[in-house]
Amino acid sequence: MRKRFLAIAAFTVTLIAGYGGYTVLRGSFWETDTPLLISSGPINLLDDLDTGNVGHGWKERTFLRVTPTRYRLNKEDGVPTLRCSTDNSGSILARDTDIALSDLPILSWQWKVIVPISSTIPEDTESGDDHPLRFYLQFSNGTGETKGAEIIWSNRKYTSGDYKIIGSFPHLVANGLDENVGVWHDQTVDLRQLYIDIGGTGTPQLEVLGFFCDSDNTGAESDGYFRNIVLSPDL
Repeated sequence: MRKRFLAIAAFTVTLIAGYGGYTVLRGSFWETDTPLLISSGPINLLDDLDTGNVGHGWKERTFLRVTPTRYRLNKEDGVPTLRCSTDNSGSILARDTDIALSDLPILSWQWKVIVPISSTIPEDTESGDDHPLRFYLQFSNGTGETKGAEIIWSNRKYTSGDYKIIGSFPHLVANGLDENVGVWHDQTVDLRQLYIDIGGTGTPQLEVLGFFCDSDNTGAESDGYFRNIVLSPDL
């Protein structure tokens, strides 16, 4: 996805074309009246998602002249499952959150790619930066500093634990490659460590968590699933 980032000065928000992910402060596009808050115990991200009527703390960011990703929430084996399908398309579907990483630092989930990105364009370039499945995250530390990151399914180049950096924007590779297509994979990421890895300081809050599945740079197609996406205390 050819991403835009929001530059915020005083009370002006200017959309600037170019790579750099989304550097978004609270009070911007993702803010809602119903952020996801910690209550008691783990939180399942899909519990309040309705892809037929996006709202209640959820928003979808679409892009000029780009067809949106098709996000559909269904059930597979009785489990709520988000299907993410692209065809030369891309958009971000994300939840406004307000959760201290000290309370719920562990992100765990299952995902399965059934149609991977097929392209000869290197994925470590802006023009090849498409992934069939990925999370989009944004953090703040309470002093006005924000950090963004993505957790991705790599197409060909990277293996689990690698970081892909385009411009200055970090992508943590959790899984990927064609040999892992077609089966469910259990994944866990400590968001505290991710925040440190991307240069975060202070006491972090998770402000945005969602999905960014795309194929518009390469013009490819992709298809895959997420389920059992949980924020939880220390393991």
